[in-house]
Amino acid sequence: MKAFLNGAIVEKADKMIPLEDRGLTFGDGLFEVLRVKDGHIFFFEDHLSRMRNSAEFFGIPFPYSRDEIKDRARELIALNGINDGELYIELTRGVDQNREHKYPPKDTPPTFFMLAIPLRDIDPMNWKSGAIVFSFPDLRHGLCEHKTINLLPNVLAKNYAYQHGGYEALMYREDLKGKYVTEGGSSNYFFVSGNIVITPEIDNLLPGITRSKVIERLKKNGVQVIERRIYHEELKKVDEVFLVSTVSMVMPVRMIDGKNFKAPGQVTKKAMLLYQKLMEEDKGQH
Repeated sequence: MKAFLNGAIVEKADKMIPLEDRGLTFGDGLFEVLRVKDGHIFFFEDHLSRMRNSAEFFGIPFPYSRDEIKDRARELIALNGINDGELYIELTRGVDQNREHKYPPKDTPPTFFMLAIPLRDIDPMNWKSGAIVFSFPDLRHGLCEHKTINLLPNVLAKNYAYQHGGYEALMYREDLKGKYVTEGGSSNYFFVSGNIVITPEIDNLLPGITRSKVIERLKKNGVQVIERRIYHEELKKVDEVFLVSTVSMVMPVRMIDGKNFKAPGQVTKKAMLLYQKLMEEDKGQH
């Protein structure tokens, strides 16, 4: 398998990132995961734009143009023979001379690499009959609107779900009114009450690419979508639940903490079809 690292195609098995890289020592970096199918990279511009904006926010130099990255990504996908898979992109602030909290000199080159890998193993029954979800406290930092590589709390949340036979976690925070939903370890959530769809507002949450696409398509097709805090107590009255992500796409949820939901319900089915159509349109434009 090949990888792309700092301007060159390399053997993925070769360990070529220095131990003093700030991504390793401080988690000082960003990442994106993009879906790949039949050589097409879905929603490439959206993902790259989000990474660029976050790099600017954190003052991390962005080393390549959009076209350079897309061309090398396609080359990498072809070399690895990825027909249905994922493109992983990571950007870090680069390598320290010695490990130090202080930022390195401004002329320090960032570390940029890409992996083209097969799609992770997901039980197809999750889309047919719905995923099982377990609640878990949101232990993350105050910069969740950026897709940083500081993912230990997400790893803890998802592994809690795995260990209990689930697919994903439903992370929550608390305010004076009680527990409210934030997002999953690697997903955004939507809740259906009647014909109204509710999804957590972007308040120290990741503005997911799939999330924004689903909201846009639902609204264009006459579905009311409300972005606000949704509290755990409200889940007792919810009719349907679905989660979205680059890899999960639109996936129905059939159970949260032992409570059952119709999966997939009518609104969830509509969201699934609309997103599939959007992916087909995106593929047809390139």
